[in-house]
Amino acid sequence: MLKLTKFEKNPIIASRQEQDWEVKGTFNPGATMDGGAINLLYRAVDANMISRLGYARTQNGVKIDFRSSDPVLSPSAEWEEYGCEDPRITNFDGTFYVTYTAYSRRGPRIALASTKDFLNFKKYGLVGPNFNDKDCVIFPERINGSVAILHRLECKVQIAYFKSFEAMTDSHKFWNEYVRHFDDYEIMRSKFPWEARKVGVGPPPIKTDFGWLVIYHGVSIENIYRGGAILLDLDDPSKVLARTKDPILEPETEFEKRGIVPNVVFPDGAVILDKKLMVYYGGADKVCCVASAYFDEFIDKLKKLA
Repeated sequence: MLKLTKFEKNPIIASRQEQDWEVKGTFNPGATMDGGAINLLYRAVDANMISRLGYARTQNGVKIDFRSSDPVLSPSAEWEEYGCEDPRITNFDGTFYVTYTAYSRRGPRIALASTKDFLNFKKYGLVGPNFNDKDCVIFPERINGSVAILHRLECKVQIAYFKSFEAMTDSHKFWNEYVRHFDDYEIMRSKFPWEARKVGVGPPPIKTDFGWLVIYHGVSIENIYRGGAILLDLDDPSKVLARTKDPILEPETEFEKRGIVPNVVFPDGAVILDKKLMVYYGGADKVCCVASAYFDEFIDKLKKLA
């Protein structure tokens, strides 16, 4: 079976009780490489259950070398009044684009920000349809000349293409037409018992010689969150080439089984470091953790599931 190996000293990030903005939990970290270091943006929750994003950095993938004393991204508009949640980070032509879930009384929506240094951010506002939508990731390069994203409407994963990031931020007409036929853009839905309730994309796609590697989460009828993997065609990522039948990551430890939401592993970030696939995930909506596998071996096993 294809499995990730958990770091034996997890969690790598936990709440600092002296910091009011993260006193209830620090979890669901996005990740990206920059200059040999791994940059992490994690979701932090205060006593009122409002989410903000904190920043941390690690050189070796497991030991945190720096951590921001204040949040680096906070709610600033009514469409994110209840929080900025679950960041995913894509390095696209030298700019780090961050998709996150903006939560308000209207429900979850897709929001976009960008940064060069992970301390200063530019917000672009909502970039998805005016429906409950989340788990949005950006491909790290253009697909057939277009900026491509994966996202989730109605518990299924869809793909969408834009001419540019500017087009993504001014996409009201695009989404009005898209949602009328969103099933036409579906790339995956629940298939196996461990993901029977819903599926959603985790980290942004990673390009390999054999396809786009996408780590995703699945939720069972019992509301247990686990992780899986798929390979998408390089030229037409709407085509799934391979998919794990069994989970590659699941709740096993006390801090994955007990927390704000029990029985959750939620992958949000992934990088390649020293020939290893490093997957960063949240445990029980409470802590940040990491699991890994040798990258070439992982891809070889995944290909065999085609």
